[in-house]
Formats: sequence, C-alpha cells, structure tokens
Amino acid sequence: MVRRKGTTADLLKQPEADLVVDYVINRKKKGLYSLIFVAGLPGTGKTSTCFRLGELISEAYLNKNIMKAENIVDSFLDLTEAVIKSDPKELSLIVIEEVSVLFPSRRAMSGGNVDLGKLLDTCRKKQVIILANAPIWTSIDSHMKALGNIYVQTKKIYKIAAIVYSKMYILQTDPRTGKTYTHSFHRAGKDVKKMYTFMPNLEEWNKYEGKKDTFMENLYRRLRMRERARLDKEKKQYGGDSMKRQVKPLTNLELEIYDCYYRQKMKPKEIGERKGCLANNISQKLRVIRQKLQITHENKENTKEKSENDIITPILEPIK
Repeated sequence: MVRRKGTTADLLKQPEADLVVDYVINRKKKGLYSLIFVAGLPGTGKTSTCFRLGELISEAYLNKNIMKAENIVDSFLDLTEAVIKSDPKELSLIVIEEVSVLFPSRRAMSGGNVDLGKLLDTCRKKQVIILANAPIWTSIDSHMKALGNIYVQTKKIYKIAAIVYSKMYILQTDPRTGKTYTHSFHRAGKDVKKMYTFMPNLEEWNKYEGKKDTFMENLYRRLRMRERARLDKEKKQYGGDSMKRQVKPLTNLELEIYDCYYRQKMKPKEIGERKGCLANNISQKLRVIRQKLQITHENKENTKEKSENDIITPILEPIK
C-alpha cells in the first residue's frame, strides 16, 4: 500500500497547536507559569512558531490577540523589564529570541545565568508565559532547561501553505538526578507528536523584522565600541604599543641557571645540587626564562627596536 502524499489542503485541515495551547492555558488557570522551548535549525520557523503560539494562547484565553512585536526580547535588560511590567492577574507573554546566546550552557555559573534563576522564580510568581527559541537544545543553560514545561522542535516550513511543521513534547525534570525527560501529548488516547502552526499576524511580524535590522545595527555599534575599548586598554597596558608586551629582564639567578643549562649543558638536577634546590624548582625557573626570552624576541620582531633584554639575545637560539 502506497501512502498518499499530503497536499496543502490536508495541511490546512490540521489542528493548529491545540494540545500545546490547552496545556498552557490549563496551567495558567491553576496559577502556574509556563516555559516553552522552541529549537530547530536556522530557517525552520523557530521565531514565527513562538510568536504564533503566543497569538493562539492569547486568543484562546482572552478571545483576542495581544501579541505585539514588542513581546519579543533579545537582551537580558529587555527581558527583566518585561517581567517587571507583567501582572499575574493578566496574561503575560514573552518571546526570548536566541536564548542560548543570552544564557548559554557553557557559562552556567556566570553572573547572568545565576541572575536568570532569580528571574525565572519571579516569572513563576507572576505566571509569565515564556517562549524561548534556540538553534540547538543542548546549548541552553541547564538550569533553565530543567524548569521548562514544553519542548517544540521545528522541522520544516511548508512555504506554499505558510505552515511550520514541528514536533512537540511535555518536559519533566527529575529533581533527584537533574535529568529532563520528554512525554508525548495525547488526543483520543493516542500519542501525538506532530504540531502545525500558521504564520503570525503579518503587520506585527513585519515590525519584528524591522526590529531585527535595528538590533544588528546596534550590535555593530556595540562591537565597534568594544573593540575600540580593547585597543585602548592594550595601549595603556603596553605603554602605547598594542603589539608590545611588557617583560622584566632576567634576574641574576635566572642568568646563572641559563648559563648552566644552555652553555655548560648541565641537567636541572645537577643545577639544583649546585644551587641547593630541587630539580623541579630549576625546571620551573627554566620555563620562566623561556617565556621571558620569547616575549623579548616577539617584541623585537614587532617593534624592530632594541630593549634592555638585548643582553640575552644569544639565548633565543636554543628555544626556537
């Protein structure tokens, strides 16, 4: 038996994320917040899915669409401001764009990620509904993932029908192990994983697209300022020459150790016996000597100027 290929008409007949919407609204009625993650490769409709889910939730709960382009935030400052303005007596919807950039898993103990825990606790009290998207699920802060309720993975955009096809799961974290498990939604006693969403309100969506352009312009300005500050810091640190690194000349003891090791061909153990110290200490001193000489050599190559370490120029040869 050959399965008939679905048509655009078939897609348009599919229920639009009804199980996810019902699940979130039931949580809201119980006084609970919801954290929905939407992950997927670039171009699979992550942001539009977040925005459309917000529209569907507000239409089902309030009988009107309250989603605006302003509901999408892409900075911790904007997120904090949105949470402060939220009211538990009302429906508060926030879309976090590229949450893995704001709160990445590799900086789990950073100040921003620690503050995130406090912010999510406030979201719980204020019953905020958060829709956060990221390209890769594992790149999101682990503490944030543990507090999630729904996971949606966008798979494909059907451009002719303007529909995003996704898979959806209920999240459950075991507080003992910290592991997060996925469970299927159910309809009529059957597991349901497929989810379909249409395009959001075009007027608000176009406003968001304009916000993205503004964001890139602001990001470019911030990066330029950051790079300028870095160069200024280097100039100040290295005495006005960003290519020149500061280095102290070799001490008398370091010169003696160098002479024993490179010129007299003595081993660290033999040098230690002569100087009355352990071979490990001599090896450590040799590493410091090599580092100083390398920096001196690089400074001379970059500036083509002689320095106070010119006395040790010949000893650069053994460490090339």
